Amino acid sequence: MTAPESFTPNDPVYLRDPFPVLQRWRELGPVVVDPGSGRVFLLSFDAVETGLSQIVRGHAQGPDRHKHFPGNPFAADGPGHTLARRVISPALSNRSVQRHRQRIEQIVDDALADKTDGSELHVVEEIGFVLPYKLTCDLLGIPEVDDPDLLRSWTWKSLDLIDAFLSPEQLQEDLAASALLKDHIEEVAEWKRRHPGDDLFSAVIVAADAGEVMAPEQVVPFIHTFYLAGMHTTVNQLALSFHALLTNRSQWETLVAQPQLLDNAVEEVLRFEPTAHYFRRSTEEEIEIAGVTIPKGKEVLCWIASANRDAAQWGDTANSLDITRADARHHIAFGKGPHTCIGSWLARLELNVVLGEVARRFPNSELPEQRLEWASNVIRGPEELVVRLRS
Repeated sequence: MTAPESFTPNDPVYLRDPFPVLQRWRELGPVVVDPGSGRVFLLSFDAVETGLSQIVRGHAQGPDRHKHFPGNPFAADGPGHTLARRVISPALSNRSVQRHRQRIEQIVDDALADKTDGSELHVVEEIGFVLPYKLTCDLLGIPEVDDPDLLRSWTWKSLDLIDAFLSPEQLQEDLAASALLKDHIEEVAEWKRRHPGDDLFSAVIVAADAGEVMAPEQVVPFIHTFYLAGMHTTVNQLALSFHALLTNRSQWETLVAQPQLLDNAVEEVLRFEPTAHYFRRSTEEEIEIAGVTIPKGKEVLCWIASANRDAAQWGDTANSLDITRADARHHIAFGKGPHTCIGSWLARLELNVVLGEVARRFPNSELPEQRLEWASNVIRGPEELVVRLRS
């Protein structure tokens, strides 16, 4: 069906708390058309799962948002995607990423080293970006840059290009940053060719030079996706996780009292507050989802944030945070199907270490009064979150 009113993704009220709006839309049906944009929204758990699994990435209408990174295997479908993905997937399995636990613990320990009872932790600035940035450099075997804040800006604006509702002005600003990021990654790729090692960047270069699963010109687009996913989604998910647990005080206290629940707590915050709110797809052929026929050539938004709160999947407590939830791990915060996030196990490990260390060292931590700024409708997270650490 068509919604009675247009979707307003950049309304400050919506950005502060999008879940009531998504619930109202989901109550209209599992598949709803936004009259303002003409896009098809998939909203129920089953519809989103089907859409992510069966609708190819396709080619969205409008200006080319990826003109600086053409031929990206992660944006492809079929063998062009799956074969290139296999180049790095073994290094990012659950078992493989555990080798990085000690390094993650070291980075977290450094971030907390001078913190005492009553200290403030600026989650995004002091640990949210630092941890995934340093870990990404380690995994790729590249040196840290002189100005990480500049790289942080370029990568964020380049990631912002996945926003389905960008204004023309914002689109141009993001594309300009994307061009600068391309130049940077090209320089890093040239350096990496002169300094090969036992790392993911070198593995990608070797595979590209062999020419069997990808071409040399695809190295920079391939690494571009790794930059964006590695450096930003965890940033936001960390802030969202602390916010969710500390505003649902009983859940934080349960975690402190029962640290064995940490793994499940990570899964539940991913369900309850996923940073990726939707993924874009385009139908290259007609498809039926939840009894609704979606014609060829339609842009489809698969609303993960809606699916993860669907009462048909999660019951009457869908809108409640419950770190003891038995089926929390069945969320689709990392997507579904062939494009499921390849770094999901690494993200889980990062969340596990950070949440676990803060809960252990500062069990009475709290959120001080603060005004949170929410900027993105697609990669959700506060621009900063301050936690007051209490022993």
